Amino acid sequence: MSDLRAELTGSLGATVPRYRMLLPPGWRSYDLSTDTERELVSAARARLNEAGRPDLAAALATQVKDAVAKLREQEAFAYALPAEGSPTWVLGSASLVGLRRRSTPRWTLDDIVEDAVRNRGGVAIGEGHRIVRWTERHPTRVDGVDAVSFLIQFLLPIPGTRRTQAVQWTATVAHSADLPQDDPVIAAWIALFDHHIASFTWSVR
Repeated sequence: MSDLRAELTGSLGATVPRYRMLLPPGWRSYDLSTDTERELVSAARARLNEAGRPDLAAALATQVKDAVAKLREQEAFAYALPAEGSPTWVLGSASLVGLRRRSTPRWTLDDIVEDAVRNRGGVAIGEGHRIVRWTERHPTRVDGVDAVSFLIQFLLPIPGTRRTQAVQWTATVAHSADLPQDDPVIAAWIALFDHHIASFTWSVR
């Protein structure tokens, strides 16, 4: 198992309880700490130097910093990416982000679940059907080419919060705009993440 536990810092306040969850083979998890940010920038700079493009290092460092800052603003506590040797690369590019969701007076977690089931094809998965999964499609452009950002959302309540707080895992898969919604590649991504998110367990240690 891959332990993705990470402590929220700064304005994010409390921690997400300890948990464990399996990741796809070859994936690597990261927290949102400044140490991790420096590690990613350093690794990217090394690759650019090897490729003979050290001139791009400053711009890439800024992009990494901005991306991590946006995740922190969303109360993200962990994310995972496939390494170059991951078998999932044959399906395309993807990422997984863990967020802490909180009820608001206008939009409770029960409202989110009800909307997912009624309007987004939401279904219950995992042991005891404790996890709700739904999908979303958002048109986008990548390097000037029409594409789709396909999101697989998973929501499960945090124990002891009376369904006012939850962990939301968001798997993002980028694919070409002409890929049908019922393509086997899409089905494979959904099945893969269903399997791994269903392994999520709260740790008592």
